[in-house]
Amino acid sequence: MIKFHSLKDTLIDELHNRPFPVVELPAQVSNIVVLNPADRNMELEGLKTLAAAHNMPPPPEGVSCYYQSAETFDLRWERHNEFSTYTLICHKPLTGNTFESGFSQLSEEWLGSIDGEVISANHIDLRSKASAPKEIDELNSYFDGHRLIGSKIYDGNATIWTSMRSHSDGFSRTLVIDEGIDASQAGRAVRNLLEISTYRSMTLLALPTARELLPEISILEQSLSKTSAKLKQLETLEDEQNLMAELISEATQVEKLIADHSFRFSATEAYFNLTETRLDMLREEKIPTIRTLKQFHVRRFIPAYNTCVSVVKRKQNLSRRIGRTSELLHSQLQLSLEDQNQRLLASMDKRSELQLRLQQTVEGLSVVAITYYSMNLLKLMILPLPIQDYVPLSDALIIALATPVIFCSTLLTVRRIRKKLGNQG
Repeated sequence: MIKFHSLKDTLIDELHNRPFPVVELPAQVSNIVVLNPADRNMELEGLKTLAAAHNMPPPPEGVSCYYQSAETFDLRWERHNEFSTYTLICHKPLTGNTFESGFSQLSEEWLGSIDGEVISANHIDLRSKASAPKEIDELNSYFDGHRLIGSKIYDGNATIWTSMRSHSDGFSRTLVIDEGIDASQAGRAVRNLLEISTYRSMTLLALPTARELLPEISILEQSLSKTSAKLKQLETLEDEQNLMAELISEATQVEKLIADHSFRFSATEAYFNLTETRLDMLREEKIPTIRTLKQFHVRRFIPAYNTCVSVVKRKQNLSRRIGRTSELLHSQLQLSLEDQNQRLLASMDKRSELQLRLQQTVEGLSVVAITYYSMNLLKLMILPLPIQDYVPLSDALIIALATPVIFCSTLLTVRRIRKKLGNQG
């Protein structure tokens, strides 16, 4: 029997999680992205209250997505790592430059109960070609006179218009005009447009932080340059220790900068890549004299992203420069220590030589002292004896003749002992 992995179906289900909606035209899609929302259980409680007010089934416990339809709108709620999205889809036959927000279907009290801060807010108006604004004046009126951005998408099956600006209600507007798009393509277009707006905002969330860090990074770079220049001016061990203390202080500041903002800048890169992917999915075609979303993206969005990337790279370069300077200083310290060790060894060699000479001097004096005391002992032994009766020599002559013999014997004995100790060493 085939044994399936316990996560096989879970992983397949993950591929189908958060599907795009199927949107029949005409449709008005309103979406908010809430940054730092309440915990999931509190959000689900709020959705249960909304579901009860509009006769919808409540969301199950612990879910991260909730899709339901009320009498006048479809609701889509999704929980992400950093944010939650609330999307309402309505179907009203609007014409000309008229506009209506989907959130007008919800009570102000319920909307005010949503915890968190809205980082992105969008209206997408999907219309047939007959009901869309036809003249440029109508388009300008629809977008409150803002400069227009537009293109053909999905191989010319739809035309999109937007201004990338917030209007009086705080929402940006996008107009999608049907030129052969079906409900599934409309749903994918809505999904991609909303995700482009969401991920663009989440990417740019790091831009204020990057701008705040630029002066601090510049100061650290200048400080490190001065510290590196001091490597050539080191004279004493104290200078080297002071320079090492400066490097440690600078390294601590850099590592704190990296640690404090690592998540935000890492997330920025991920959101940027998602934005690029969603833009490519639209398969834009240019409208003469009008900028496309991609052109606006390249002109405005990518430089902002590159500012964030430059801050990350400068922090990394700072860290590497500190590492290289530390290695150079460490090498300098090693050379200083080796020089000190060599001087110490030379000093020890001189001391050993002096000790050897002193030892030899002491040995000579010891031989003299031993000979002196030996002669005194010999004298004490000879004087009481009647040596003259047996040997025709006086006591003084015998002692005089014995002195060199005793001296030489003592000297040879001392040298033999020293040689024996030296061989053992």
